[in-house]
Amino acid sequence: MALVAGGAAVVVLAMLHLFAPATVAAVFVIPLLYLIYLYEVEVYESEPWLVIGATMVAGAILGYAFTTLAGQALVRSNLTADRDTAFVMSGLTIPIVAQALMLAGPLFLYAFRARFREPLDGLTFGAASALGFTVASSLTAFWPLIDGPLVSKGAPLDWAVRLTRAGLLVSLVNASTTALVTAAIWLHRYDRRRANREWQSSILAALLVAFGVQIALGMIDFAVQDLVTDFAILGLATVALLLYVRLVIHQALLVEGAEHEIGPDGECPECHRIVPLMAFCPACGAARAAASKQGRLPAGAQP
Repeated sequence: MALVAGGAAVVVLAMLHLFAPATVAAVFVIPLLYLIYLYEVEVYESEPWLVIGATMVAGAILGYAFTTLAGQALVRSNLTADRDTAFVMSGLTIPIVAQALMLAGPLFLYAFRARFREPLDGLTFGAASALGFTVASSLTAFWPLIDGPLVSKGAPLDWAVRLTRAGLLVSLVNASTTALVTAAIWLHRYDRRRANREWQSSILAALLVAFGVQIALGMIDFAVQDLVTDFAILGLATVALLLYVRLVIHQALLVEGAEHEIGPDGECPECHRIVPLMAFCPACGAARAAASKQGRLPAGAQP
C-alpha cells in the first residue's frame, strides 16, 4: 500500500507541474520503504545498521561518480553524432560497469565481514548498495530539474511516466539484480550440500540473469524511442525479476533450514507460539531463517 501511495504521489505531483518534488518523491520512495521494512521486521535489530548504512552510502558515492563520468561521455558521443559508440556505451559499457560497481560494496563485506554469512545477509547488503547507487545516479541525472523552479513547464503525463520509470522501476531492477548475485555468492559459501542445490540459485545463473537483464534493458532503452513502450518493457522486466528473487530466497531458506536440526522449545517470531525450533514453524510454516536474528533464539536464551 505504501508503494502504491508513493507511486500515486509521484503521478499527482507531476500532473500539478511540481516536477522537482515529484522527482524527489520518485527517487526516495523505494529506499525509504526498504529501510522501513528492515526496521519493522527487525531483520537485524541492533546489529549492523552501521554496515547497511555504510553499504548504501558507498553505493551512492560510486553512483554519483559513475553517472557524472558516463554522462560526460554520452554527451561527447551525441555531439559527434557517433551512434555506434553511443550504442556500445548505452547497451554494454554503462550497464556492465554500473552493475559491477553496485556489487563492489557487498563483495567487500563478503571478504572482510565473514560473520554476516547467511544468504539473506548478502541479499540485504546487495539491495542496499544498489538502492544507494540508484538514488545518487537519479539525483545526478535529474539535478537540473530539482534545482529549477517549483512549478515547471512540460507535459505532465510524460514526466510522470519518466519519473516513475527512473525512480521506482529502475530502483527495483537494480536492487533485484544486485541482490540476486549477492544472495547466490553468500549461499555458495553457506551451503555445504552444493551438489543438491537448484541451478536457479547458482552464482553463474545469478550473474547471467543480472548482467543479461542490465545489458538487454540498456539496449532497449537506446533503441526504443517511445516512452510508454519502454516503460511497459521495463515494468515486465521488473515483475519477472521480483519473481526470480522470490524463487532464490525460497531456495536459500530451504538450504538454511537443512543446516538446522530440531532444537528446544522456543517462541515462533511470526505466530508467537511455543514450538520446537526447526527449519519451519510447525504451527504457521514461517521460515526461522527469515526471522530477525535475535528472534530465532530459544526461550530464555541470551543473545
